[in-house]
Amino acid sequence: MLEIKENQELHVDNLLSYRGKVKQTELELVGKEMENHIQNVGAKRVGNPITATYAVEGDTIDIELLMPIDKSIESTDKFAFKNQIKIVNAVVAEYKGHPIGLQEACNQLNQYIMEHKLQPITVGYNVTKKTDMLSPENTEIDVYVGISPNIL
Repeated sequence: MLEIKENQELHVDNLLSYRGKVKQTELELVGKEMENHIQNVGAKRVGNPITATYAVEGDTIDIELLMPIDKSIESTDKFAFKNQIKIVNAVVAEYKGHPIGLQEACNQLNQYIMEHKLQPITVGYNVTKKTDMLSPENTEIDVYVGISPNIL
């Protein structure tokens, strides 16, 4: 199921960020490494990961992985601390279903953006709201795309 809404906002404070080019199979390892780092510095993850994909080349993806945490920490060579992420005037695709259908939902969101002559100014930020390993068809993911408020 897919519902598209306009004029939405994504605002999350205190995030640990990883940005880089990785193979799809390495992404889980990066996530685990981030989790370990968060624990080692005495912080806690307080929300589900947020991902932004900038490019895909074969089996390599240029991705940003953001983990919401409970406090400010120092950046490292590998991970950057961000005080907040804020996307205003976003179009959001609220997707409910099996993760395999997310790409089709993103295609429909892109179609919606084109049909309504909207001007995207960010990549899509995927916010996982609910996952269920036993029933993956109950997954809930919101995809935020920042839209330019300018009328040209």
